[in-house]
Amino acid sequence: MNSTTTPLVSVYIPTRNRSALLRRAIDSVLAQTWPAVEILVCDEASTDDTPEVMADYDRMFPGRFTYLRNDTPQGACRARNRCIEHARGHYVTGLDDDDLFHPQRIQCLVELYERHKPSFACTRFRYFEDEARIAPLLARRYDGAERAAADDLTLPALLYSNLAGNQVLTELSRMLELGGFDESMPSWQDYDMWIRLADRFGTAVRSRHVLSFVDDDRSRARIRNSSRRAEGSARFLAKHGNLMNADQRRNHRNIQYVMNKERPPLLDIVRNVSLGGYKSTVKVLVHKFFGVAIG
Repeated sequence: MNSTTTPLVSVYIPTRNRSALLRRAIDSVLAQTWPAVEILVCDEASTDDTPEVMADYDRMFPGRFTYLRNDTPQGACRARNRCIEHARGHYVTGLDDDDLFHPQRIQCLVELYERHKPSFACTRFRYFEDEARIAPLLARRYDGAERAAADDLTLPALLYSNLAGNQVLTELSRMLELGGFDESMPSWQDYDMWIRLADRFGTAVRSRHVLSFVDDDRSRARIRNSSRRAEGSARFLAKHGNLMNADQRRNHRNIQYVMNKERPPLLDIVRNVSLGGYKSTVKVLVHKFFGVAIG
């Protein structure tokens, strides 16, 4: 492949005071087998050595990086949008500063996108706390036939749950057309964007392979461990409830029970039994009768 004849992929990375983890994330992008990649980092007013780290990368890889900095923190969602506004690629994808990519992730997604012409392409993902545990997955290499293995993600399936994870690849023009991530959402901005992409541009496609890795170190604050998740879920339901059938809405009510760690009356649980979203129903029942919050 030649970078002059292959489409450029823009990778956006929001960051704040995580220079060591940021290096790991960036290095996983630099290790990509896809030859045409630009990296855009938006620094949320870091007080550590992030500016120096980025200056080092810019010296080592001239022309590969765009470094943006907010003088005051404006939130990861705004940071992502700033990167998107400065991106030059035909395709765009993202990475959080504490996560990492399999070396073939971008190649796989571009190939899937160009084969299927979906609204977006994504891969399976794995949470991890110990990087050594995912080393075999990172070391595995996939041939062309393996990279082609994928499944459709329809809008009805996505309306039950975020099957795409926190990152996808799509055309930059589509992100811009939709106005980027919704900065008014306290959380679930990624899920909200995937729904808007699928609603506007049709079915998505997901690789059958685990090519994205999400750091689940609970010693660090993450939105998925905070009360903002529940508020984001409520806003999501208000925003997209019109797209959902009755079973999908029941499923999201159960998701809200789980996020709020509520133990609703059994009659309410029965009323909200969701066949398509049975996992959320099971989680509510477990918490109701055993006091154990799952997920």
